[in-house]
Amino acid sequence: MSSAYQLKPWTQVVTPHSDILSGNLDNATYAASLSLVVRQDPNCPPVYRNARDFFNATYLTTALKKLLTDVLKSLRGDAGDRVLQLRTPFGGGKTHSLISLYHITKNRSDLQSITQLDELPNPGDVRVAHFIGFEAGAIKGIEIDDSPPIFTPWGYLAWQLGGHEAYSLLATEDQQKVAPGNEVWRKILGDTPNLILIDELLVFVESAMAVQVGDSNFGRQVLIFIQKLTEIVRELPKTVLVYSLQASVAESFGNEGLLSALDKLVSRIDAKKEPVSGDEVMQVIQRRLFSNIGDTAIIQEVATQQAELFRRLRESYADTNREKQEIQQQADLLAERILVSYPFHPDLIDLMYYRWGTLPSYQRTRGALQFLAAATYALWQAKDNSWLITPGSIPFDNDIVKNAFFSQVGARDAYSSVLISDLTGRKAKVKTVDNRIAADAPALSHLKVGTRLSSAILMYSFGTRGGDKGVLEQEITSACLAPGLDRTTITAALSDLREELLHLHYVGQRYRFETKANLNKLIADEEGKVSSDEVLQKIQEELNKTLPNIRSKVVWPKNAAAIADKVKQFSIVYLEPSWADKSKDLVLADALNWLENRGNDKREFKNALAFVVPNKAQMDKARKGARTALAICGLIEKKNKKKASSEELEELNELTSKAKDATSEIVAAVRRLYEYILLPLPDNSGEKPVRLESVDLQSQLNTSQNLQERVLDALTNYVFETTTASKLVSLSGLESPDKEYIVGEELVSYFFRFPTLPKMLGVEGIKKSILKAIEQGLIGYVPLMTISGEIPVVDNPNLISFEKVIPADELDLAGYLLSPSLVNKLRSVKSTEIGETITTDAEEDNTVKLIYGSGDSGSTTKRRVAEEKQTVEYKSEASSIERTVLVDIVNGKKAAHYYKLTSSTDKAKIFQLFEVLQALSDKAEGMTITIEVQAHTQDSFDINWIRNAIEEPLDEMDIQASTRLE
Repeated sequence: MSSAYQLKPWTQVVTPHSDILSGNLDNATYAASLSLVVRQDPNCPPVYRNARDFFNATYLTTALKKLLTDVLKSLRGDAGDRVLQLRTPFGGGKTHSLISLYHITKNRSDLQSITQLDELPNPGDVRVAHFIGFEAGAIKGIEIDDSPPIFTPWGYLAWQLGGHEAYSLLATEDQQKVAPGNEVWRKILGDTPNLILIDELLVFVESAMAVQVGDSNFGRQVLIFIQKLTEIVRELPKTVLVYSLQASVAESFGNEGLLSALDKLVSRIDAKKEPVSGDEVMQVIQRRLFSNIGDTAIIQEVATQQAELFRRLRESYADTNREKQEIQQQADLLAERILVSYPFHPDLIDLMYYRWGTLPSYQRTRGALQFLAAATYALWQAKDNSWLITPGSIPFDNDIVKNAFFSQVGARDAYSSVLISDLTGRKAKVKTVDNRIAADAPALSHLKVGTRLSSAILMYSFGTRGGDKGVLEQEITSACLAPGLDRTTITAALSDLREELLHLHYVGQRYRFETKANLNKLIADEEGKVSSDEVLQKIQEELNKTLPNIRSKVVWPKNAAAIADKVKQFSIVYLEPSWADKSKDLVLADALNWLENRGNDKREFKNALAFVVPNKAQMDKARKGARTALAICGLIEKKNKKKASSEELEELNELTSKAKDATSEIVAAVRRLYEYILLPLPDNSGEKPVRLESVDLQSQLNTSQNLQERVLDALTNYVFETTTASKLVSLSGLESPDKEYIVGEELVSYFFRFPTLPKMLGVEGIKKSILKAIEQGLIGYVPLMTISGEIPVVDNPNLISFEKVIPADELDLAGYLLSPSLVNKLRSVKSTEIGETITTDAEEDNTVKLIYGSGDSGSTTKRRVAEEKQTVEYKSEASSIERTVLVDIVNGKKAAHYYKLTSSTDKAKIFQLFEVLQALSDKAEGMTITIEVQAHTQDSFDINWIRNAIEEPLDEMDIQASTRLE
């Protein structure tokens, strides 16, 4: 047998009955009515009204067949029970049994050649009478054509058995509603075969109790009549009484006393029959819903393969050979049961019959037929390609199926919102699980694993078996097995469902849906209270944990002005979340604009930046994780404020665990948050001075946990710690005869200004290259030099360093780098003092200024003398810093112990300034900081806000301050 043949779906094997194919799924189609059958009412479905259609669609269970046989034998005059009670739950086959008895006795001639009926006894002509408690009124009675109303069960039965003649024998008792004597009924029944069918008698008795009859009531008279009738029927050789009672107090409208009384009246005489029991209900359903069950060879193969799936699954839980042997026996039994339940999985029938059977709203056989007919119709229309219809196959997104489901289990209002939020709604949580599994395993996408498992759990959520609510993992796994769907996938999917669904509860290792929200719902509600700013702040906190505390990073600048310029270090700019929503073209355009401009000013240091661009998918994951983490923290904080019960403590522990999971989700998303780097490089096409090169960052995920390190690893071929001495000299221009010197700071600035030069991480690497070049004699260095006209002059040629090793701390970049030829010139001539002028300024505290003229470098060097202390002042056009240093410190005669910094900045750079102060604080043993802040606004400062936000915190920190508000 080919695999294609083996895997044939049930929709290509069976043929549903015409009522299913036509979509005729009304309750009446599956709710049999003896009254409609007797009256041959056109509204009665033909499958019940027509005797031949009825038996063709009826599976004769062992119990039903025995009931028919026993009744027919008794009608023939054989020995046997003549008073039979049908006592099963609603929908358990009572009415179906009564209709079977009616047709087999009333229409036997129409039932020739129906194999299952041929061997049944034939008593010949039988008078048949019926009474249905729901049909008759206790006050107005029953209207009969061409006859006065009939008021009582005895009057109506007599009229059916013998017409006006029989009725006239007890007309007075009927009109006065008093039970007739036994002799009257012996005359009416006589020696001919009579079948009396009474259904739902308890309902009529309940109504009749309200009608007064002398010192008695109508209901008591009915009970007396039934007691007398059973005694008379027992005496007569060819009369049989078959009647039904509800099986429980709940089904008797709570009148336990009446049910008990009625039962005791006849219990001495009747024999109780249960028309449907055990696995026979499967065959009842199979025969009623399908006109052709299909090729038995295919069904056998499906049963074999499904049992094999079951065996392999259950053996994955087994530890011993004995357990494996038991599992094999269970698999063999499953295969046998599939043969009689096909195309339904036996577990589906079992859960409805046994679990739903405990529900007061469920009607066993009738309810199963109605619900399964709706499910079969919906799946047939959808061309379902499964082997079997399982608990996980039920399409709850179909309104017909959903309505049939709630008709049987009740709780429609309570569970409608549960279905919408978790299973069937446009944004149902289960769709997240379906999509996740489909992405990981595309071959399983058609199974919709999350929906499959959730549907099965919902089916198992109603009723109990053995007192246990819900369903175990093994049970749900067995019920939902399909080719390709293994235990690992199901277990993972169940875990995802626990995390995603809002009403799925997992208690005592059992899954079930409840109207009460689980923690996921509480978390979801709390998530709605978390603001977007709080989410971004949480992500930024986690991001900063992955970045070292260094100056060479700029995190989430709001605009280009927030990225400092003229900073002699290579900076990584981590663009903020909104960039993840931009197209690549827009990202390139905006990043290039930020590179070229800093607010309204042109940016000078264009070779000192790299832009790192966030990934939208990972940013969304980070947002989700952050929002969830913040929501959970909020819930934990609320629960910690009050005394918790044991249940609340369990919830608290679960919340703590979920908080860790959410934080891990943020960390994982932040680790993958940035996708690529945009790096400025020369535009060789000549269209623009600079272009932005995209450098992949995702390939660096395994190199380091530290994001900054991963970025730098990705830029290894673009950004360097240092450069060779020869290359530095070449870039300085000192090899040209037209250029003999350059200020060190100016050369350093080249590396950060021009994208045509190599990108350097910082100044230290460049300084190392300069020191190496000095050592190798490629350039010279002097800290002080005077330029007069075109002639550079050095006061003390001994300060020139050339072909020697000098300590790094003696290299002052405000000094001059010299070509070898200029070094030789300066050493060969005696320096002369030029244009030295000493001035005194009383306002400068008798400080004497020595001002030297400026050279080609555009820099000015000033020498001050105050109280015999000489200082050197440096100011370069390329730098925003003015530096003053004692000459003795410059010449190495004295160590520096005191440093004073005066600075002025705006609010955009205040935090960078604080980073600088932090670096200074790390080196200094003591610091005194004086800050003057001048703040202004076009609106107005709130005086209370000033006091609460500014002044009180300063006071609490014991920081001296004076303020002025104007």
